[in-house]
Amino acid sequence: MRALIVLAHPEPASFNGAMKDVAVATLSGLGHGVELSDLYALSFDPVEGPERDRVRRDADRFTAQTEQRHAWETGTLSPDVAAEIDKLERADLVIFQYPMWWYGMPAILKGWLDRVLVYGGLYTSTMRYDAGYISPAGAPCSR
Repeated sequence: MRALIVLAHPEPASFNGAMKDVAVATLSGLGHGVELSDLYALSFDPVEGPERDRVRRDADRFTAQTEQRHAWETGTLSPDVAAEIDKLERADLVIFQYPMWWYGMPAILKGWLDRVLVYGGLYTSTMRYDAGYISPAGAPCSR
Protein backbone atom coordinates (compact mmCIF):
# COMPACT_ATOMS: atom_id res chain seq x y z
CA MET A 1 0.00 0.00 0.00
CA ARG A 2 1.12 3.58 -0.70
CA ALA A 3 0.06 6.38 1.63
CA LEU A 4 0.07 10.11 1.03
CA ILE A 5 0.18 12.35 4.08
CA VAL A 6 -0.86 15.96 3.49
CA LEU A 7 0.47 17.98 6.41
CA ALA A 8 -0.84 21.50 7.01
CA HIS A 9 0.98 22.90 10.03
CA PRO A 10 3.73 25.54 9.97
CA GLU A 11 5.69 24.11 12.92
CA PRO A 12 7.49 20.78 12.38
CA ALA A 13 7.86 20.30 16.17
CA SER A 14 4.10 20.69 16.75
CA PHE A 15 1.69 17.98 17.88
CA ASN A 16 0.56 17.67 14.25
CA GLY A 17 4.19 17.25 13.20
CA ALA A 18 4.57 14.50 15.79
CA MET A 19 1.38 12.80 14.55
CA LYS A 20 2.82 12.87 11.01
CA ASP A 21 6.08 11.36 12.29
CA VAL A 22 4.18 8.54 14.02
CA ALA A 23 2.14 7.84 10.89
CA VAL A 24 5.28 7.76 8.72
CA ALA A 25 7.13 5.47 11.16
CA THR A 26 4.15 3.15 11.65
CA LEU A 27 3.26 2.81 7.98
CA SER A 28 6.89 2.46 6.89
CA GLY A 29 7.49 -0.07 9.66
CA LEU A 30 4.65 -2.15 8.28
CA GLY A 31 6.28 -2.11 4.85
CA HIS A 32 4.04 0.49 3.22
CA GLY A 33 5.29 3.29 1.01
CA VAL A 34 4.76 6.80 2.37
CA GLU A 35 4.85 10.07 0.50
CA LEU A 36 4.56 13.45 2.21
CA SER A 37 3.16 16.77 1.07
CA ASP A 38 4.20 19.20 3.80
CA LEU A 39 2.35 22.24 2.49
CA TYR A 40 4.32 24.80 4.50
CA ALA A 41 7.68 23.23 3.67
CA LEU A 42 6.63 23.22 0.00
CA SER A 43 5.53 26.87 0.28
CA PHE A 44 2.35 25.71 -1.44
CA ASP A 45 0.41 28.72 -2.75
CA PRO A 46 -3.23 28.19 -1.74
CA VAL A 47 -4.62 31.07 -3.79
CA GLU A 48 -6.55 30.26 -6.96
CA GLY A 49 -6.86 33.09 -9.40
CA PRO A 50 -6.38 34.47 -12.89
CA GLU A 51 -2.63 35.04 -12.48
CA ARG A 52 -1.77 31.32 -12.63
CA ASP A 53 0.70 30.33 -15.33
CA ARG A 54 -1.60 28.69 -17.80
CA VAL A 55 -3.36 29.32 -21.07
CA ARG A 56 -6.66 30.97 -20.21
CA ARG A 57 -9.98 29.89 -21.69
CA ASP A 58 -11.45 33.33 -21.08
CA ALA A 59 -8.91 36.14 -20.76
CA ASP A 60 -11.60 38.70 -19.88
CA ARG A 61 -13.36 36.97 -16.97
CA PHE A 62 -11.97 34.50 -14.43
CA THR A 63 -14.16 31.57 -13.45
CA ALA A 64 -12.26 28.97 -11.44
CA GLN A 65 -14.14 25.91 -12.69
CA THR A 66 -13.93 26.97 -16.33
CA GLU A 67 -10.21 27.68 -16.10
CA GLN A 68 -9.47 24.49 -14.16
CA ARG A 69 -11.33 22.36 -16.72
CA HIS A 70 -9.49 24.12 -19.55
CA ALA A 71 -6.09 23.62 -17.88
CA TRP A 72 -6.87 19.92 -17.35
CA GLU A 73 -8.02 19.42 -20.94
CA THR A 74 -5.07 21.28 -22.45
CA GLY A 75 -2.41 19.83 -20.13
CA THR A 76 -1.51 23.27 -18.78
CA LEU A 77 -1.98 22.72 -15.05
CA SER A 78 0.56 24.58 -12.95
CA PRO A 79 3.51 22.34 -12.01
CA ASP A 80 2.72 22.43 -8.27
CA VAL A 81 -0.84 21.23 -8.85
CA ALA A 82 0.25 18.56 -11.35
CA ALA A 83 2.80 17.25 -8.81
CA GLU A 84 0.14 16.96 -6.11
CA ILE A 85 -2.24 15.15 -8.47
CA ASP A 86 0.56 12.70 -9.31
CA LYS A 87 0.93 11.99 -5.59
CA LEU A 88 -2.84 11.41 -5.26
CA GLU A 89 -2.79 9.03 -8.22
CA ARG A 90 -0.07 6.92 -6.58
CA ALA A 91 -1.83 6.79 -3.20
CA ASP A 92 -4.04 4.03 -1.87
CA LEU A 93 -4.56 5.97 1.36
CA VAL A 94 -4.60 9.73 1.95
CA ILE A 95 -4.14 11.18 5.44
CA PHE A 96 -4.86 14.86 6.06
CA GLN A 97 -2.99 15.98 9.18
CA TYR A 98 -3.88 19.47 10.36
CA PRO A 99 -5.01 21.46 13.40
CA MET A 100 -8.51 22.83 13.83
CA TRP A 101 -8.27 26.61 13.63
CA TRP A 102 -11.48 28.55 14.23
CA TYR A 103 -13.52 25.36 13.72
CA GLY A 104 -11.98 24.59 10.36
CA MET A 105 -8.86 23.58 8.47
CA PRO A 106 -5.96 25.99 7.91
CA ALA A 107 -6.30 28.18 4.83
CA ILE A 108 -3.32 26.50 3.16
CA LEU A 109 -5.15 23.15 3.20
CA LYS A 110 -8.42 24.66 1.98
CA GLY A 111 -6.45 26.23 -0.87
CA TRP A 112 -4.76 22.89 -1.61
CA LEU A 113 -8.19 21.30 -1.94
CA ASP A 114 -9.45 24.19 -4.10
CA ARG A 115 -6.49 24.01 -6.48
CA VAL A 116 -5.63 20.29 -6.54
CA LEU A 117 -9.11 18.82 -6.79
CA VAL A 118 -9.35 20.19 -10.31
CA TYR A 119 -12.83 20.63 -11.75
CA GLY A 120 -13.20 18.80 -15.03
CA GLY A 121 -10.33 16.49 -14.10
CA LEU A 122 -10.69 15.01 -10.63
CA TYR A 123 -14.41 15.73 -10.39
CA THR A 124 -17.38 16.99 -12.39
CA SER A 125 -21.11 17.06 -11.78
CA THR A 126 -21.23 13.35 -12.66
CA MET A 127 -17.74 12.21 -11.52
CA ARG A 128 -18.21 11.99 -7.75
CA TYR A 129 -18.01 9.44 -4.97
CA ASP A 130 -17.74 5.91 -6.41
CA ALA A 131 -17.87 7.28 -9.98
CA GLY A 132 -15.07 9.78 -9.40
CA TYR A 133 -11.66 10.10 -10.99
CA ILE A 134 -10.07 8.00 -8.25
CA SER A 135 -11.97 4.73 -8.24
CA PRO A 136 -12.99 2.90 -5.04
CA ALA A 137 -10.23 0.38 -5.74
CA GLY A 138 -7.69 3.17 -5.51
CA ALA A 139 -6.68 3.29 -9.16
CA PRO A 140 -7.31 6.37 -11.28
CA CYS A 141 -10.24 6.05 -13.64
CA SER A 142 -9.44 6.61 -17.31
CA ARG A 143 -8.82 10.23 -18.21
